[in-house]
Amino acid sequence: MSFDHFAKVSDTPLWRAEMALPAIPAAHVEPREDVVVVGSGYSGLNTALHLARGGRKVVIIDAGDVGHGCSTRNGGQVSSQIHRELDELAKEYGEDGAMRILGTGLESHQYFRQFVREEAIACDYAVCGHFIGAHRKDRLRGLKAFGELQQKIGTQAEMVPQERVGEFIDSSHYHGGVHLPDWASVHPGKLVAELVRLVLAEGVRIVPACRATEIEDQGDHITLNANGKAVRAEHVVMGTDGYTDGASKWMERRIVSLASVVMATRPMPKSEVSALYPRASMVYDSRMNVSYHRPTPSGDRVMMGTVVPVDPDNLAACYPRAHSNLLRIFPQLEDISIDHVWSGWVGATFSHLPHVGLHGRIGYAIGYNGTGVAMSAYLGRALARKMLGQPGGETGLDQVPFNSKPFFHGQTWYRRPVLAWHDLVDRLPSRGTTIG
Repeated sequence: MSFDHFAKVSDTPLWRAEMALPAIPAAHVEPREDVVVVGSGYSGLNTALHLARGGRKVVIIDAGDVGHGCSTRNGGQVSSQIHRELDELAKEYGEDGAMRILGTGLESHQYFRQFVREEAIACDYAVCGHFIGAHRKDRLRGLKAFGELQQKIGTQAEMVPQERVGEFIDSSHYHGGVHLPDWASVHPGKLVAELVRLVLAEGVRIVPACRATEIEDQGDHITLNANGKAVRAEHVVMGTDGYTDGASKWMERRIVSLASVVMATRPMPKSEVSALYPRASMVYDSRMNVSYHRPTPSGDRVMMGTVVPVDPDNLAACYPRAHSNLLRIFPQLEDISIDHVWSGWVGATFSHLPHVGLHGRIGYAIGYNGTGVAMSAYLGRALARKMLGQPGGETGLDQVPFNSKPFFHGQTWYRRPVLAWHDLVDRLPSRGTTIG
């Protein structure tokens, strides 16, 4: 009988299993509210925190549990990455505008690091470095260009030849890569719990299992339904990212939801995990359908996320491919069972950039394209300052229009053909200086 790696698997994210939320006082949504924040993840919590400290009365609602979305389903990567190239952005916004956009990545990480320190946030923040490995030798050219761009922005980056890959990971899969020594990691669930602690201390109410629908800007106020209850508010904040639905038709047309599947092994001896990751680094490959992995903060598990087709109603269907991606990197884990498998939806945008601002009375910090841990903190503060009329709310992203595409209304049919196309590209020779 073959070994069943998933015999005792749980679909609860490891981060949620390990987090301890503060006691959340019972609360409800009033018929009249000052600010209603939709979404209790990083974006909503960060924005609510700064709005409350600025004197606004805030209630956070979420269709699920607190932090149910990607805030407790991500890999815990903390980077300064922006998913666009300088030359491409310069054609649209000029050299200075492009550098301001790319610089928001570095600014967001610098802000997040200071925020964690000043607020004494116990989220296992660690400057572990990130290693991006070339899954094909011809991807090294793209990684070199990526590293040079990071250096131009002000981020440390060094090329790693194939003979040095073992300094970062015990795998023969990579042909070299680039190392970002200043990039970091967190425990996503602990970060959510700490943000909840902060907002509760400022008097913010949190109402889980409360779905927002029919959000409409009436000009001098906002109307919405909260679990079918009519609510009138001065402002609504959309902090829904990849979990954006039709509650706001305007927002639904601007967010594309992309999925990844994440798995965590059973506990292993810490010496075995540290042998796999000598520097405890975050590791990625250079695929468009990327795989990302790390040792967990406890040091006794391997966690890997991978972009594969996902059926939310049949998560087990993606187990074989996700597990094969793990064994592609670490064949030595063939006999290690998997304790947790979960999926999460990432909010992408047509600009491939995050967005922050106000559309009438709807505020938004959204569309992180997979790099939201630090950026959501930075843009949450920026959005709050914009809404409060305070200085310091300006960002390099303010120049980027938040556009949709004709005939797009949040459809999901495109996911499988897009992933299939990316699979093909990942097998082909490099197209130039891009990573994928």
